[in-house]
Amino acid sequence: MKRTLGSRRVAVLLLTAAIGVFALGALAMPAAARQDSGFKTSQAAMLDPVVFGATVEPLITVGETLPGSTYKFESIPDGIALRKGHGNSVEAYVNHETSTVPFPFTPQTGVGFNDFTNAMLSKLTLSRKTAGILSGSYVIPSEANFHRFCSNFIADHKHGFERPLLFANEEATDFVNRTGNSWPGTPGEQAGVVVAYDLTTGAYKAIYGMGRHNHENSVALEGYGHPVILSGDDTFSAPASQMYMYTARNANAVWNDEGSLWAFVSDDPATNDYGDLTGAESVSGRFIPVPRPVALGSQSALESWSNANNVFQFIRVEDIAYDRKDENVVYFADTGEPRAKPDATTGRLRRDSTGGGPYPNGRMFKMVLDRRDPTIVSSLSILIDGDAMGSAGAGNVNLIHQPDNVETTKDLLLIQEDPGSQNQYPLGTGTTARVWAYELATGALYPVARVNQSADEGPTDRDADPTRARAGAWESSGIVDASKFFGKGAFLLDVQAGSLVIEEEKRGTLTYQREGGQVLLLRLPKRAGGGDDVDDD
Repeated sequence: MKRTLGSRRVAVLLLTAAIGVFALGALAMPAAARQDSGFKTSQAAMLDPVVFGATVEPLITVGETLPGSTYKFESIPDGIALRKGHGNSVEAYVNHETSTVPFPFTPQTGVGFNDFTNAMLSKLTLSRKTAGILSGSYVIPSEANFHRFCSNFIADHKHGFERPLLFANEEATDFVNRTGNSWPGTPGEQAGVVVAYDLTTGAYKAIYGMGRHNHENSVALEGYGHPVILSGDDTFSAPASQMYMYTARNANAVWNDEGSLWAFVSDDPATNDYGDLTGAESVSGRFIPVPRPVALGSQSALESWSNANNVFQFIRVEDIAYDRKDENVVYFADTGEPRAKPDATTGRLRRDSTGGGPYPNGRMFKMVLDRRDPTIVSSLSILIDGDAMGSAGAGNVNLIHQPDNVETTKDLLLIQEDPGSQNQYPLGTGTTARVWAYELATGALYPVARVNQSADEGPTDRDADPTRARAGAWESSGIVDASKFFGKGAFLLDVQAGSLVIEEEKRGTLTYQREGGQVLLLRLPKRAGGGDDVDDD
């Protein structure tokens, strides 16, 4: 997910100043379900299927408390990872991209907007029979003082790990305290770390050597016999993003941070930038080692080192997934940026505040790694180009908009949009954020689901329309293949309802908000829009 000024919005309903905490619309709670079937929300689905035969079922909505439990589902659900549970159950690990660091924040006045909690990792146990939620807990709590967990990934024996580790990822640049109050964090340390959670012991720790940058996801690859983990820089200063790799002997070496960080460099010095690749062009390359002090340093130090060493510059790398048939083939999203324009002297992309640049929609890239040596890149190419029309593509509903989270099956690449302001529309026009399917065999691309913003009654969008919310201000996220637990074509995903504030509390000059959201089960038909079967791998 991209945290922008538009991702926090003030509710349109104004209550009296005497009320410190309020809810915008009551959350109707269903009666407690039978113990073996589990809890399901009674709230309407925040996602609609758009292909024949597809279905959507909402499972839990932000603010709901599980019957007979103190567990309340928190806001900004993001990455989801799945694991077989005990008996006939499945464990779903859900990130919450929350932070008590104000965003946005005006230092001169002290006015800012916060979440109620720091980042957390939920463990939800679901019935494989009904998809109802049997139990919930926070296995990484707010008190751990991590921030803005984005996507997550479970690495296990398939990925060269002798024990399973889940990687949660901080998408943050703030200086924070890891104990006590997170903010203000001076003196403190800069956020932007990968957090490993040991699914066997329940312990968790930051792996600093995996690089201090805005981590969207850290994805371990199959087929190399030892941990090979890719992670992109989901920078807040696009275009200024790189692709990194972390390698280690085994899971213990990852846990003890004994691995090495690497950065992708093109073999062609003239092709070292997002804007240098067009059409069917491709470039080979390699991953070069990042000095340990740089890997352990600040985000600015890593950025400076990457520029000095001609590391390939993407605009803003988002999520990553590998091919389920050819595990050395990797697909990753770059969300694009309309302010990214070629420098008049060097031609390298730089940020121009005027906007209107040629890259408003983003791309899906394809990277092919050598089967034996993952540091050798056989090719980098464009798989899906939302920027093929240049600046004229902004607002074009027929093009993909800001690809963010991704998932693969043996036949499909699933892509979730997180539209920027250039691809948001007055409610009732344009399109809300979509989930796309790309057929790996045929190249066919089509939407399979669309975010439903009908619960959005018009709160203010600070960076777009000053009077009403925008279609595209909500996004879906965290999509993960759930077919081996819930049958062919099943996916778990969530919705972040950024402009739906369900609770708000004033504390001095700071405003704490709880944004709406939901976890859902999406089922695609065997032939979604003419595609191949959605595999159960």
